[in-house]
Amino acid sequence: MTEGIAFQTRARTIDHLGRGQIADAPTAISELWKNAYDAYARNVALHVFDGDPDIAAIVDDGIGMDRDDVVRRWLVIGTESKIEEFDSAPVDTLGLPARPRQGEKGIGRLSVAFLAPGTVLVSKKPSSEFVVVLVDWRLFENPFISLDDIRLPVASFKSPDELVAGLEPLLLTLNANFGDDKSERGKRLAEGWARFSDYETRQGVAIPTLASIKTAWATMPLHRRHLDEWPVFTGASRHGTAMFMVGLNHELGVWVRPHETGEEVDEVKERLRQTLTGFTDPYTEARPEFNYEVVIHRGGDSNRLLAADDIFGIDALHDLEHYIEGSFDERGTFTGRVVAFGQDLGIKTFVPKRPPPARGKDKLGAFDFTIGTFEVDERRSTHDEHQHAFILAQAEKFAGVSVYRDFLRVMPYGRPDADFLGMEERRSKNAGREFWAHRRSFGRIGVSRIRNPALKDKAGREGLVDNRAFREMRLLVVEFLKDAARKYFGSDSAMRDEVLPGIMERKALQKEAADQARKRRQRGMRQFLRTQANPLEDALRRTDALVGLAKDTLQSKDKVQATVLAARAQEMRVVGESLRPPVPPTRLGDLEQQWRDYRDDYQTLLDKLQELSRLTAEVDAAMEGEQPKEVLARRFDEQRSALQEQLRGYLDSIDERLARLRDVWREHASSDGAEMANRVGHLLGANVSTANLLSMLNLIDVHRTELGETFAGKYQSFLTTLDQLVDGIDLEGAYAVTEDDRADLEEQLRDIRAVAQVGITVEIIGHEFEALESEVRRNLAKLPRAVMDTDAYRQAMRAHLALADRLRFLAPLKIGGYRTREPITGEQIATYLEEFFSNILAAQRIDFTVTAAFRKISFRDIPSRIYPVFINLINNAIYWTSQSNERRITIDFKDNLVIVSDSGPGVDPEDIPRLFELFFSRRRAGRGVGLFLSRTNLAVAGHKIRYADANDPVVLGGANFILEFKGVETNA
Repeated sequence: MTEGIAFQTRARTIDHLGRGQIADAPTAISELWKNAYDAYARNVALHVFDGDPDIAAIVDDGIGMDRDDVVRRWLVIGTESKIEEFDSAPVDTLGLPARPRQGEKGIGRLSVAFLAPGTVLVSKKPSSEFVVVLVDWRLFENPFISLDDIRLPVASFKSPDELVAGLEPLLLTLNANFGDDKSERGKRLAEGWARFSDYETRQGVAIPTLASIKTAWATMPLHRRHLDEWPVFTGASRHGTAMFMVGLNHELGVWVRPHETGEEVDEVKERLRQTLTGFTDPYTEARPEFNYEVVIHRGGDSNRLLAADDIFGIDALHDLEHYIEGSFDERGTFTGRVVAFGQDLGIKTFVPKRPPPARGKDKLGAFDFTIGTFEVDERRSTHDEHQHAFILAQAEKFAGVSVYRDFLRVMPYGRPDADFLGMEERRSKNAGREFWAHRRSFGRIGVSRIRNPALKDKAGREGLVDNRAFREMRLLVVEFLKDAARKYFGSDSAMRDEVLPGIMERKALQKEAADQARKRRQRGMRQFLRTQANPLEDALRRTDALVGLAKDTLQSKDKVQATVLAARAQEMRVVGESLRPPVPPTRLGDLEQQWRDYRDDYQTLLDKLQELSRLTAEVDAAMEGEQPKEVLARRFDEQRSALQEQLRGYLDSIDERLARLRDVWREHASSDGAEMANRVGHLLGANVSTANLLSMLNLIDVHRTELGETFAGKYQSFLTTLDQLVDGIDLEGAYAVTEDDRADLEEQLRDIRAVAQVGITVEIIGHEFEALESEVRRNLAKLPRAVMDTDAYRQAMRAHLALADRLRFLAPLKIGGYRTREPITGEQIATYLEEFFSNILAAQRIDFTVTAAFRKISFRDIPSRIYPVFINLINNAIYWTSQSNERRITIDFKDNLVIVSDSGPGVDPEDIPRLFELFFSRRRAGRGVGLFLSRTNLAVAGHKIRYADANDPVVLGGANFILEFKGVETNA
């Protein structure tokens, strides 16, 4: 007789589906963040709290759940909701674009069991009450009880206060799962736990599971401290979900357990950073609106570990000297832009030797690919020293090639230990030829579920299933990287052979030439001051004597004396020209005082020579016996002869120096001409055979190429210098200006470093501020409802939020972190300024106007770069306008320019050239930093700011500042 027998489901099934499906803590967190993404959350965060027990929370502001959702979906494993044809209910996207679902099997929620044995789920829809579920996953470790016998407490609450008060009673329902003798279910549970405890005792378990559960839930460990981090609980959002995990596993607990130290702990922490950094695709312009962060709470301090803007993004990748950006189609053909050694090579196409199969369940679809890197040796890099050092530091934090599916990261790709493209293995065989290094490459493969349904997660969510589609994708990318290395980047590429020697030679020669010129200029100035100081003193004495002689001759009208005076005056003019000082370096060091003394004495000599010229002219005019025309002609001939003599002297010096220069370069050419023989001449006397002929020919060609590059750089630069001299370019003056600019930049750099100390201070105190602000907010939220309803409380809360808002404007001074450019409109800026300055504008009775033309503009940039510029300009305008009878500030847009104008006294014309200099200010107690930082920060993004000149539009009669925003558009 045949019977139909059903599978019996034990509670342990849940344990297998939960912890058994997750590889590690970062992967579990990413699964829960994906659930928040599927719920159309804009913000998700992981908070880790110290305490006994330690608790973590994953909170979001997604659509949330009501009681029916919890019972019918969250407490049901493997729901049909992941199969879209069964999910006919319309999805509330909360105003966001539709998102492809990230979950695959409907068990992602069980990832929470991997992170901690206890879970308190709290959720709320916009129009529903709070719903709470309490779970201890250790209940499902018992193989002797049935899944149907476990009952989990579920409750609803109308308000946050009711929620807090109702948590403790949930423990009664949870404790009922331990069994009793009052019902058949209770007896089955009691028997099951007795058998399990006996088994654990025989296995040597110190504390049986049942005892651990009872101890953990003796009282409710969840408090307001934890709930306050959820925006829905504090009233900042009307919907969302929070998962509180009680009794953290080792990977999460190490963040808040001071006694947990050592290399293993450091590795666990670093692994979490590496895995969760860049959770959303940073290499696309269409990043989803999904912000994430990890915050660690120890005592009263809060420390943000990572956030959505801590990335190496697409703009940074475009700044690299090497990068590739494009996509593969279904046939495996890559089309995209290639940049090598800073040169844009345009759009290139790669066709694989064997296209991937176009049919079959596991076929590979189209996908995007981006990768960038840099020369690890700064001497070979087109990046300058400072850029190179910055990129090296970024590589330590963000290097690696990741995989993103529908904009979210697939774990663990991108971590240093997840080199799934085998870059390091290939480099170990030939580092130069293979070129690409996982630990200094930035990039990603971007796939979508629609185009690549065969790319599925492994059971443990630790990577993609190694099926045909994945293997084809990996082989395709590897083949492409090898091809690109050989064509453009690696040691076998012709481009490297052509470009690299020039880069290295140019950098070395430029540095050597600059150092030599700087030393020569300094040495020349020292020698000039040493040799010319005494002749200058002698010239001053002789000129004084001639001035006295001229005055005496003017009185006596002695013609012989006048003739002697004219000759000696002409001689002194020649001497004066020979004593003219060269243009000094900006930084003279210990020569500063000597130079100033010489400069002042030489100016005195010029003044005396000018006086002597005037007196000799008067003497010539006063002499009798000569016609005025004859006197004029004689003076003209004398001065012309003097100038011709001066020019002959210069020409003789030029001829002498050119002869020396010709001899020097002939010696160079003779020496360089012998270099080929010195290097490979010995080959001519070697035994040459068919076997070694090719290698010898290649050796000769290699040395010929190297020497050709070296000679071209050496001689071509000299010819270019000669061409500049032929064209009349003053190289000494040009170098002096460049060197002075360099010295000025060094001084500015010192000033900027001083200002950077402020930024460093902000970095340091920023965490403290965030912790203190969070603490104030949490404690304000803990006050009784009766207090919250008072005007005093509301005023205190407004003041706190305003203070926090203003202090966040220190964000542009924070050094670290990549920030993504986004659309900014004039309307957004206007609204922000009106809210920010509302109180002070009203108090000062200032009419603040933003025109419709400005409100219609838009451009792309980082808000934290743009908003502080307007804050600074309006703040300055308020200061100066408040001192006038007419108090008006206007922001307008004319002729593609933004004008910030006020009715104050304006800027003194003499101050305009210094207006944007560091530490320049005319305000009382002004620091002179705001306008300098405004110009500097805007310049980074290609924007400009200046004070209005005669060609610019002005709005009001006071100060008018002009801002030119790159890529500005007007929306009609």
